Amino acid sequence: MHGEFCKVGLKFCKIEYIFKDKLNKKNLLFILLPLVIVFLSKVVCQAYPGIPEEVRIGLYFNDSKTKQYTAVSSFTIDGETGLKIGSYTADGFVKLIEETTGNALTIKKDESYHAKLADNFDSFEALEQKLDAYISNGIDAYPVFADTWQIWCGFYKDENGMKAELGGVVEFSAVSPSATRIVVFDSKGKVKLMYDSLKGALRIYPKEGKNPALFRINGDSKKVYRGGIEVLRQAESDMTVINVLPLEEYLYGVVPGEIEASSHPEALKAQAVAARTYTVNNLSKYKHLNFNLCSTTYSQVYKGYSVEHPATNKAVDDTRGEIVTYNAKPAEVYYFSSSGGKTEDVKNVWGSSGYPYLVSVDDPYESGNSWHYNWQVSYTAQKIGEIMAQRGYNIGYILGIYITKRSEAGRATELVVKGSKGEQVYKNSNTRSFLSLDSQWYEITTDSDVAVLAQDGSTVNSQLNGKKVLTASGLETIKTSSSISLAGSDNAKRKVPSVPTVYTFTGKGWGHAVGMSQEGAKGMAKAGFTYKEILTHYFTGTEVE
Repeated sequence: MHGEFCKVGLKFCKIEYIFKDKLNKKNLLFILLPLVIVFLSKVVCQAYPGIPEEVRIGLYFNDSKTKQYTAVSSFTIDGETGLKIGSYTADGFVKLIEETTGNALTIKKDESYHAKLADNFDSFEALEQKLDAYISNGIDAYPVFADTWQIWCGFYKDENGMKAELGGVVEFSAVSPSATRIVVFDSKGKVKLMYDSLKGALRIYPKEGKNPALFRINGDSKKVYRGGIEVLRQAESDMTVINVLPLEEYLYGVVPGEIEASSHPEALKAQAVAARTYTVNNLSKYKHLNFNLCSTTYSQVYKGYSVEHPATNKAVDDTRGEIVTYNAKPAEVYYFSSSGGKTEDVKNVWGSSGYPYLVSVDDPYESGNSWHYNWQVSYTAQKIGEIMAQRGYNIGYILGIYITKRSEAGRATELVVKGSKGEQVYKNSNTRSFLSLDSQWYEITTDSDVAVLAQDGSTVNSQLNGKKVLTASGLETIKTSSSISLAGSDNAKRKVPSVPTVYTFTGKGWGHAVGMSQEGAKGMAKAGFTYKEILTHYFTGTEVE
């Protein structure tokens, strides 16, 4: 409905422009009316200015193995309604050739030599007759778009092979390998199109016929997408595969991957606005790779049409164009699963400052029964030492792990791991990541803990190793040994290891705890809060517009 209104406004604007010389003062009302309509259309269509119509999403992304690029050497694509293959430049999309319904295309990078058989042509239609003539004479010819239409043949390792096969048979000129060339094969393995344009990028769209028009990659029912595919040669000469689609349709494939579609509608709207805001703030994240965001957790999880749900689509539509702002600018928003009852200040997680809206807030509406509100995990000292060694910290046998600093919210912001060969200090989010714990909010207990009487009369658990104790021989420091015998107030004795052999982490929450708790948002929605109230609660001092 919003899109239709926009089109009407633009149409009126065009009419006013064409006839402006013929209008006089009496027609002033007719000038003002379309202007008002155009203004309103902008307000209705997009709540916040500067939000792009389209986004570019890099698929097949793998950060750890490939140092932040996404590339494949081959993939297939098919569309239920058929496919349009074309070139995209600053002037827009130009269709070059089509594939019929139900036929899959195979897209590959090309690194071969080829033979150019004819002069350039103005269009595909202009070369068809000549192409058919070559094929009828037994020559494996195919159409080529290299900013002009051409006819090539063969896939050769070098020019010698080309001369051996074609010499004396047909006139040709050699074409050397290219770092940008892409070849499209039809379902029978024949070359549909060789693409080697320097001015544009190869784009493939599903043909119109169904709403929405969809395409599928590698025959995978979980890789079905809206929009189109752009294919580029970059990063070690493989192909970068980019899903180009409207921003709002991109969110259709994001929101249900981040929050259950069965959640309260207001929670879904809050998630939609948060995801849209994140998108707007990260449009240049992968500029060096020619796309905006990737489809993994390095950006937002994007699974395309395969995960779309009517409830989450409606949440996106109901909040169309809305984002979280601070001082009239898009806010840096983050979200996570569960806070455990209180979110965290960004400075205590990533060490960032200057974000007055990313501070710790109470999260009272999150259910204590929600996912990972409470959690517990245990590691042996040996296992912890192995994990640290794998990550480059070989400090020997683990003698003790101590939380030395906490945030006001109660999360660990400094952690010391002492070993037989040294110690390692972790700060902020690393107090969680060093063992891939669910959150920074936890307590540590061990199998060597004993109750120690404090000056105020309270008791606290303490690890024995390195502590000073009063003995019959005087004050002594407990050193590494197999075990120590302790006598309780009832004179009952028990043995505990002087150095812990098992560490148990008992905590609350799941995720980095900065920004919006998704479980908390669900609780607030059930309690009657609107999506705007939810967002402004988690992002202090912000607005939704």
